[in-house]
Amino acid sequence: MKFLIFLALSVFNFTTNAQLDRKAIYGALASESKEVVQKQLDGIQSMKESSEVKAFKGALQMKAAQFQKTAKDKMSLFNIGKKALESEIKSNDGNVEYRFLRLLIQENAPKQLKYDGNIEEDVTTIITGYSKLKESTKTALESYAKKSASLKGLL
Repeated sequence: MKFLIFLALSVFNFTTNAQLDRKAIYGALASESKEVVQKQLDGIQSMKESSEVKAFKGALQMKAAQFQKTAKDKMSLFNIGKKALESEIKSNDGNVEYRFLRLLIQENAPKQLKYDGNIEEDVTTIITGYSKLKESTKTALESYAKKSASLKGLL
């Protein structure tokens, strides 16, 4: 019986403290597949809440909003994600990766959402803090920069 309790607690602890798979998350953010985005969002839901988890979850929610059926549902999910990501940026103003997440969303969000007010500020922060990023984030950033209107030719 003790073994089963230990096993259950170990599995729970592993699930809640799992590491973010940045490569998979950035792949989902670049994807046009509802299933790929939802898989990453489902995976992040079970993780222990942290600033990093909240920021990535917010970005994934904003991306997932495009797959909702109604305009109301799209707007609702987008705003939930926006609130989460913006809160983490406000609390961690110098976090370059959070600024990259926001830039990804801002450059690809529909214009009618008017979610594009921080592009120049984010680009400046990204360029200045590029060397501090994790290798997986640098790889995603370099890949994105090739098609980004704001980053093209800057990295």
